Amino acid sequence: MDNRSDLIKLGDEDVYLILYLWKVKGYSSPELMQQFSISRESLDDLLDGHVRKDCYKGFNQIEKYLVETH
Repeated sequence: MDNRSDLIKLGDEDVYLILYLWKVKGYSSPELMQQFSISRESLDDLLDGHVRKDCYKGFNQIEKYLVETH
């Protein structure tokens, strides 16, 4: 899916969940692709912060805060 239309259907909650499952729980890309029905390219862009930048930035700020306070 070159146009990344699969990302349009994801709400902010889904994006935060994907980032959490990937960064904290260690889910693999194939697991996330299957669970959320998104393409490899879309997932890579999401995990690299190239799309849904507000969610990506927000998640990283929360993660940093939690690491610093524990």
